[in-house]
Amino acid sequence: MIPAIIVAAALAMVLAPIALLIRALALRVVGVRPRRKVITARRVGETIELPETPLTAVPGNYGLWFGQEFEHHALVGAVVRSDGQHVVRRLVKSTTPVPTEAFDAQWTGHVMSSPAEIDPNWEDVTVPLRDGTSAPAWLFRAAGQGKPWVIHVQGIRTSRLVTLRSVAVARDAGLTSLVITYRGAGDGPAAPVSYLGQREWTDLADAIAYARSQGAPAVYVVAWSMGAGVALELLRHQPTAIDRLALVAPATNWRRIVTQGVARAGLPRFLARIVIWVLESPVASKMIGLRSPIDFDRLDWTHDHTVNLPTLVLHSAGDEEIPFELTTDFARGKGNVSVVETAKAQHGWEANADPDVFRTALTSWFRSREPEWSP
Repeated sequence: MIPAIIVAAALAMVLAPIALLIRALALRVVGVRPRRKVITARRVGETIELPETPLTAVPGNYGLWFGQEFEHHALVGAVVRSDGQHVVRRLVKSTTPVPTEAFDAQWTGHVMSSPAEIDPNWEDVTVPLRDGTSAPAWLFRAAGQGKPWVIHVQGIRTSRLVTLRSVAVARDAGLTSLVITYRGAGDGPAAPVSYLGQREWTDLADAIAYARSQGAPAVYVVAWSMGAGVALELLRHQPTAIDRLALVAPATNWRRIVTQGVARAGLPRFLARIVIWVLESPVASKMIGLRSPIDFDRLDWTHDHTVNLPTLVLHSAGDEEIPFELTTDFARGKGNVSVVETAKAQHGWEANADPDVFRTALTSWFRSREPEWSP
């Protein structure tokens, strides 16, 4: 009896760390807390010095959040010089003077600090949800009536600020934009975990209903990262809900995305299969905080999935989080899906690294409308 207890205790000691690792990996998939890394930066004249990494050394314009609560924003431009340890980039502007002594900061793709940078008359509105609650949204009204509205959908673990890059293009095209939130995403209604679009699609459906109730004759959707899955899941339930669709760095196959994430972390690939099993299990998924399991087969739009509306995909082969191959698989055999590959960019930074291609492709997509909605 005693040896059996000893063996059981030994097994528990060995398996407990593995179980904790699996749980941590599962929460990395469905967790909703932002995971921005803090770096040390300092201002040097009209430049910013940052530690050199694959993220901070890339071309383009980016955002730097700083301050006690990371409430201040700086727009950082082109690389001036680098030495392998530090990179010095041009300081374009900031919401408050940037310190010359070393300070903590967060490096992001946010090139704008607030919606006011697009339109000082933007509106805070609330979208009624079918469960009786509501979700905050930003509304940017265009001049004139009778034009399509564009709904912008953020990804997971971020905020509406990421979508301002596409809002700016829609604004220049003369279209009204509604930047929505959905449960569990950034600054949207609180939720303990994400269902990767499996439940959140109803929030987008309700936002579209709101836009139509406000006079939108047609609704276009620009969806970023996981937001793409939200839009595609909506189309599964309501195929005619959206008139045109644009996807930026889209999450179209979560099984492959989880496997990619485990591999990038330097962990054995079999752990990805275990994580997926946990999230798919009606019992094990409840220990992660899910009320119902994730259906990874359902959330795979790269095979045998029809998209019956004009769709643009903007993605970079430099995306290390969502492989570009998923986009080519998604578009294969779909004549109404156009793929525009941007210059090399990290996940969701296509508009930062290749702004001209991003803007030109999205502008063309906005303007190739049905005749009855032409200005």
